[in-house]
Amino acid sequence: GDGMIQYESPAIKSVLGHEPEDTIGQYGIGLVHPDDMADITREFTYVRQNPGATISTEVRVRHTDGSWLTLEAVGKNLLHDPAVAGIVVNFRDITDRKLAEEVLRDSEERFKAIAEAIPIPVVISHRSDGTVLYANEHVAALHGVPPKEMIGRKTLDFYNDPDDRQVVLDTLRREGLLGHYEFRFKKMDGTPFWAIVTVQPIVFEGKQAFLSGFYDITDRKQAEEELQKHYDQEKDLRQQLEAEMKRRVEFTRALAHELKTPLTSVLASSDLLVSELSDEPVLSLARNIRQGASNLNSTIDEFLDLARGEIGMLQLKYESVDLVQLLRETVASMATLASERGQSLVHALSPHLPTIQADGARLQQVVTNLLGNAVKFTPRGGKITLRAKESNGTIMVEVQDTGRGIPKGGQERLFEPYQRLRMDGESLSGLGLGLSLCKTLVELHGGQIWVKSRVGRGSTFGFSLPLRAASQQTKEPEKVGKLWKVLIIEDDREIVDSISLTFHLRWPEAELVSTGLGEEGIEMVEDEDPDIVILDLGLPDIGGFEALRQIRLFSSVPIIILSVKEDEADMVKGLEWGADDYVVKPFRQIELLARLKAQLRKQTPPDEEVPIICGSLRLEPSTFQLTHGGKEISLTIVEGRIIECLMRNAGHVVTHSRLAEAVWGEDYPGAIDSLRVYIRYLRQKLEADPSHPKLILTKAGIGYSLVKPV
Repeated sequence: GDGMIQYESPAIKSVLGHEPEDTIGQYGIGLVHPDDMADITREFTYVRQNPGATISTEVRVRHTDGSWLTLEAVGKNLLHDPAVAGIVVNFRDITDRKLAEEVLRDSEERFKAIAEAIPIPVVISHRSDGTVLYANEHVAALHGVPPKEMIGRKTLDFYNDPDDRQVVLDTLRREGLLGHYEFRFKKMDGTPFWAIVTVQPIVFEGKQAFLSGFYDITDRKQAEEELQKHYDQEKDLRQQLEAEMKRRVEFTRALAHELKTPLTSVLASSDLLVSELSDEPVLSLARNIRQGASNLNSTIDEFLDLARGEIGMLQLKYESVDLVQLLRETVASMATLASERGQSLVHALSPHLPTIQADGARLQQVVTNLLGNAVKFTPRGGKITLRAKESNGTIMVEVQDTGRGIPKGGQERLFEPYQRLRMDGESLSGLGLGLSLCKTLVELHGGQIWVKSRVGRGSTFGFSLPLRAASQQTKEPEKVGKLWKVLIIEDDREIVDSISLTFHLRWPEAELVSTGLGEEGIEMVEDEDPDIVILDLGLPDIGGFEALRQIRLFSSVPIIILSVKEDEADMVKGLEWGADDYVVKPFRQIELLARLKAQLRKQTPPDEEVPIICGSLRLEPSTFQLTHGGKEISLTIVEGRIIECLMRNAGHVVTHSRLAEAVWGEDYPGAIDSLRVYIRYLRQKLEADPSHPKLILTKAGIGYSLVKPV
């Protein structure tokens, strides 16, 4: 009852450092820390006053070395027991535990202070069931709920797709301690939003937990969706345009065929008739027929050139051109016509015009057309002048006439196709294709065309050719990025154009070069080094079989014969002489394309020929032909290179830099954005739900990975 120590066990020395008998008869509370004196006095007073009562408390007690230890004290009043006249107290040293708790508490307080200071929503959740243990103030703006109301809730409630959390758990278990993930979440009111979540396993309040930081990317996702919407619209419009272009080309070819077929007979017959006749006026009539047929033939050619230019099939053949000589020859060819109309046709050319890189035939076509118009609309006694000069690295050519001029309103649409002027009630003849074709040809050279005119004072038509641009075009930039070069030796221009259009629509990775002569084709096999040759047997100079024989003397390039001859003997002869395949006209374009690709696959080296197989995906590396679950999928070159790299590294993350190098040969600024767009296109072609990809996964800030098949 007086608090004096009656007995201490020998174990007291291991705790407080003194011998048991050293404190017998001393006041027990005297060893307690002064700050704890009031609490322990109150506790022991209670015990003394209540026989059989028990207390459990923590108290700081002085060690003999002067240090303070934290002890867990359990006391019991045994005054009711005759064998024990006092209070029994058991002590357990918990100093280390209390120190660890203090350190942990300080650490968690510092963490909370940091978490509240940074402008990022932070959540700590129990690792096993996802119960929220902590949320900072910034969570309220993101999830729409105060931090205190989040504590105790399940993180699963905030995922738009509950399976997403399992993806996080599986990935962390498989790949390590830190992960960045892009998911769709939802606020408390159900409003969806997109965020990148960074997950880090930690220990919090003694529990295994996840530390999750969120970065809102809703605006970016909405922008991507809007971009995708515009892309889909552009894709639909492009497909419609391609279909319309195809219909237009087919119609143009059909029309040209229907016009040229009878015209060929008229031209041939009129030539023969003029050569056989000598008496007037029948000879004049025959000449008129020949001239009319020739004019009609020129108009059809203009019509076809314009149609090819509108769909990008009109190509220039660059060569070194002596401009002075070309212009002089063009003036000389038009001099007779101008003289017959009583006009003066002269040229004023600088003697120092440079040799330029241009398509000489097309350039002469432009000048001839401009001179022809000037002759046509200049009255008798008028003057037509052709000028050319170099100015600041640009060639400028002008045709000036003293005709009646063109009003302002008529000049605005003068270079548009099918535009004809009406003056003084007279409609200009022709379809209005000449100037439009001139504009197309000049712009293909990288130049510009214009007109200056005043009514009653004549007109000046001019065009420019940038020498630097013309020189650069000799590099034929359209060949950049082409994987295959196909040479077609065929004199039927319609067949060549048809195959060219098929390549443009179905096989843009291939470049088509052509010639209508067998001898020239043999030279092109050696000079152009094509990957495959399409050879017609009915050539105008030498037979197709002879061309085949000569090519096989020096080249093993794959050759596909194209012929109307369907006799078995001809097929056998072609194959025996070295052809790799034989296609009979008429043929289907898609079939020809398949045969070309098949021959190219045969020529691929063994290490590249083997297809890459990854689960349901099968890729032909040589042609980027992809099959997914038995369905063939068309890929662009870039898409093919991306999927090839991912398939070769299935199950592993391919970094942005490594993927860019595999696709473009280098990692350049903006490559990540480009890769993101192409990955989106691939997901649209491969994923059942592109917005929730299961095949091509994003490793935020790092790269992409293709799920490895089980």
